[in-house]
Amino acid sequence: MHTAIVDSMHNPLDTRQLANFCEIANVGSIRKAAKNLNLTTSAVSHSLKRLEEDLSCKLFIRDTRKIELTYAGHRLHAYANELIGKLTSARYLVNDWNDLSQQTLRIGATSAACQYIIPIALRELKESFPDINIQIITGTSYHLIECMDDGKIDVAIYPSGSMDHTQNKSSIGTDSLQFIVNPQHEWAESHKANLTDVESERIIVTDTKDYTFDLVNEYFRSYSVSLMPFIEISNEEVIKRLVELDIGVGILPNWIVKNELQSGALKAIPLGRRQLKRNWVVASHSRSDPNFAESLFAGITTSVAQSLFSDLTF
Repeated sequence: MHTAIVDSMHNPLDTRQLANFCEIANVGSIRKAAKNLNLTTSAVSHSLKRLEEDLSCKLFIRDTRKIELTYAGHRLHAYANELIGKLTSARYLVNDWNDLSQQTLRIGATSAACQYIIPIALRELKESFPDINIQIITGTSYHLIECMDDGKIDVAIYPSGSMDHTQNKSSIGTDSLQFIVNPQHEWAESHKANLTDVESERIIVTDTKDYTFDLVNEYFRSYSVSLMPFIEISNEEVIKRLVELDIGVGILPNWIVKNELQSGALKAIPLGRRQLKRNWVVASHSRSDPNFAESLFAGITTSVAQSLFSDLTF
């Protein structure tokens, strides 16, 4: 007897029987429940009998005029109603996922995000939605914000500052900008930059119309230094190659030049006495709540970015 009880406890209840039971309890009639469920009265009655046998207890008190829940029936009804509701929600959720796999996720990314963060994030996203279509739009932080406001992209990753009033955004981490120089540069030997020489240096930046340039420019203005870019190119990989050739001095975060710093191909020099930190965010279209694919992409992107920003041991 004890073994039979233990075995039954490891067998889940039949969800169809639970759904039929809930309908009977909700309408107070086996006949009405059968009509609502598009089943015969005998089928619903048999389903209830099997459930009561499975639980070894009566769930209803029956007489010729009415049917009422027993104490055990009341307890089961409250639990089963919630369970059936969750199972129904799960079906709708999976259907939504299937619908998403047929849609296009429009992703906005800055040059750095597109080169170093997006490929890793998309690899993981494709594991959940192998058939989803991806459209990637690159641009500056300001451009991506405008695209989201215009409904041209669904989700974006970019450095953000106080000028960004996007509602649906969350911080994914911070990085610090530094001078990146050739190992033969005089700053590499002294391990510090001479701010009085910055104006005469051949500075290479990503884009003078970007938030990052405004952030850097404001930083140097606080030291009464004017930043005059020598080369402007929205490609961090090209900037690294130009610095390796000693064509100029770059301004990049350590995580982008980690391999070059490890190999000694490049050197990182602080911009000044205080660090210049940059906040990164992932944001979605402000006129609607993120759907599951957008939320999943945001979560994956956050994990990837935080890993890249923190993994700077060399």
